[in-house]
Amino acid sequence: MKILFQVNVYLSKSLADNLYLLQYPVRTASLSYDEVEHVSTKVKPQQKKVEMHLSMNTRSSNYSRSKGEQIALNVDGGVENPSECVYASDKMDKQVLRSTACSTSAKRYAVGLLKDNEVHITPLSSINQMKPVFDYLDRADVKAKNRLSSLQTDESSQDETEEEVKPVTVKFARPENDITKARRLASYKYQLSQLETERWIPVLYHHKDDDQSAANRLSLIASKNDDISEFHLHSKDYLNSLIPPEKSEEKERPEMPTNVLSLSQLRTLPLADQIKSLLINVKVMRFSQLLSLLDPGTDPTSVLRPLQVFALLVQGCWVVKSEILYPKEACSPVSGISSEYLCRGRDYIMWKFTHSRYVIRKDISSVIKLPAEDVKEQLEQMSTVKAIKGWEFLYEYDYEFCDKYNDILQRQKMLWDARYQTLSKAFKIPKELEKKSKATDGHSPVCNSPDKSKRRKSSPRTRTPSAMSTSDVSDMETDTHHSRQNSESDHNIDSVQEPMDTSEIKHVTSNGPMKKVKTNCDNGLIDDKKLTLEIISFLRDLLNKKKIFSLSELKGCFENKILQCPSGHVFLSSNINDQLLIDNIVTSGGKQLNNQWPPKTKADVLFAQITAGDMFDKMRMLLLELFENSFRVKIGAVRNHFQEELQDEVSEVTCKKLLKEYCISRGGFWYLKETLPTDS
Repeated sequence: MKILFQVNVYLSKSLADNLYLLQYPVRTASLSYDEVEHVSTKVKPQQKKVEMHLSMNTRSSNYSRSKGEQIALNVDGGVENPSECVYASDKMDKQVLRSTACSTSAKRYAVGLLKDNEVHITPLSSINQMKPVFDYLDRADVKAKNRLSSLQTDESSQDETEEEVKPVTVKFARPENDITKARRLASYKYQLSQLETERWIPVLYHHKDDDQSAANRLSLIASKNDDISEFHLHSKDYLNSLIPPEKSEEKERPEMPTNVLSLSQLRTLPLADQIKSLLINVKVMRFSQLLSLLDPGTDPTSVLRPLQVFALLVQGCWVVKSEILYPKEACSPVSGISSEYLCRGRDYIMWKFTHSRYVIRKDISSVIKLPAEDVKEQLEQMSTVKAIKGWEFLYEYDYEFCDKYNDILQRQKMLWDARYQTLSKAFKIPKELEKKSKATDGHSPVCNSPDKSKRRKSSPRTRTPSAMSTSDVSDMETDTHHSRQNSESDHNIDSVQEPMDTSEIKHVTSNGPMKKVKTNCDNGLIDDKKLTLEIISFLRDLLNKKKIFSLSELKGCFENKILQCPSGHVFLSSNINDQLLIDNIVTSGGKQLNNQWPPKTKADVLFAQITAGDMFDKMRMLLLELFENSFRVKIGAVRNHFQEELQDEVSEVTCKKLLKEYCISRGGFWYLKETLPTDS
């Protein structure tokens, strides 16, 4: 047997609860209902029933006008209110298709989609057969019987005599215990009565070629934001982990320090956890170093996807993300600064290293405003002190990786551009400095030429100790003799001297040497419709997963989405700003909230899902309306509001289910997620 083709298979669950397969056993394949006008459609979600009202072509030569008028007269004759009529015209102008459950179990089947050499599978929720129903005949028979009984009543009423008074016996229901109640609830009669009480929910029908249908079909594609869980162990190692050797045969080993990672224990973890653990321990590493620490049979392509989730590309090397190193609830062990400020400051240091091999601590501190101890600790994670020059990045530029994975290089550049926009607003960096950096692009020693033999180093200009600040002196702590030799050799290579302070001059705006890649964007040929559909698909997945999120969280999730995009994806060749994402929120079933915020809480822009295509859409809208007048609600007020607006009984269980999706409970009140006060 020869393997001709291999593809990756992904399981998508976005539509798993609402994906129906409809069969039409009484209709041939050549006569589909695609071009037939759909008057209305409704569903029963619990029973997974579907009912369609389809218009009939009354002008067809096969349509009997006299029979159609007779049927309409029998069904709607004598009805005074036009809204109660089954047929809008004076003839039978529509037919009804209702689903019946198929004997085949839907659990054995799924819908598959092949895209970009990947198979995406979505399990079916139900398999239904659509067949015509003739309820109008029953309605005509009932009307005829009622007419006959009314005539008999009129005749007998003339000879009526007053009935004798008879005693009435009142019976009370016997109190039932738990066992009796459980049997009653499990009986077929009770289950049938519950099914009959379920209401039909009207839904909108979209043609298969509509934009909305195309957007919904994108949900068949699995989201790739989830961590990859793969178990990389050889058969012998796996057997040892299942049946460990007896303790008597092994000598007791001393416990390892907390900062030391056992390679044998590391390889028992999933691949994503292995990469995350290595990055947290070493902070900076080359891609080749990472592969050498993983299992020898690991595919480099499978490593790149989780690697981009946990690290960023700097000088061709991978540096662990700040949010991974400093979780949300963490703080500095030195100064107690919160993780938010630590992440911002560290990101700025990393961004500076993407523009130059050397940075000056004084310039860094003047921007990020962190204590000197924290700045030094963060610099030590990714650089070393070089006399005269400042702090140099830990590794040389990895040209081998960047040449081999140029698409990832371009993607990381876009990610750094987006991060810099956030950093410039947070630190209020003047735009003149950014323009000056771009004006000097191409003159930096970092990426003057991809050819290593032609790259030249620039020697910095020295300053006397009297002209140096205390911050500069702290950056010249070691290797004075070695730096003097380097200075002499650099002088022989290039007589052009540059000032020591490299923070404001001659930076490179790219993340290392770039190859010019032609994309559809260069020629203005990007398919706007495809871009819009991809954005809607991303937003719909996010709304289904989060239900409610802030603008900052939206931008963070979109950055991670860009990291997961394959080469040639429309996101990588498009300039997508925040406003474009916000404009497509409504199309994706969401809404920008105008909610109230608790005191001592910084207001932010919130988005929430209001349309999920189920029976709770109206309740979602009503729930979010309550937060326009108050920043917290009680479940009793929510339930009363639902019952007043819907004119129907709403259980407390239903209210609590919706509240848990969008809110957090504190002290008997429910707050919208992302709005809790700091002292809650």
